Amino acid sequence: MKDFPNLNTKEPDGISPTGKPYVIMVVDGKDFQRKQLAQIFESEQYKVVETASNGKEALEKYDKLKGKIDLITTDLDMPVLDGYAMLYELSQRKSETLVVFISEETTKGVMQDLISMGVKDYILKPVNRRLVLERVKNVLTKYYKKTESLL
Repeated sequence: MKDFPNLNTKEPDGISPTGKPYVIMVVDGKDFQRKQLAQIFESEQYKVVETASNGKEALEKYDKLKGKIDLITTDLDMPVLDGYAMLYELSQRKSETLVVFISEETTKGVMQDLISMGVKDYILKPVNRRLVLERVKNVLTKYYKKTESLL
């Protein structure tokens, strides 16, 4: 097997320029969607440290991890605490974690509110593997290029 050439010449999306994997939390009210997104990210070597079924559970896990998460993907419509309220709570914690919504279609007003609250992107369901990976990579690359240039 050593002599067999590697035909996959692309580096995995989940590896940062430092060589370490980006750390992600997946939040979605549906088990299938959480598992699907986690598998998509793990296939590109992102480190999915936690998944949560609602915003309350996500915030508890976020606090235990002391915010050491690069990016959170979340749905908007979830039981207990929805994505909108979770985003507000993260902002109260002065979180610098990037947030990308992966959700059903919503109103223009809600999307504008989310963007004004710091959401980095909004991806419409149904989940499309290529689109999710492309958009999340773009968000991470854009943010980390900005922070690297500040150093």
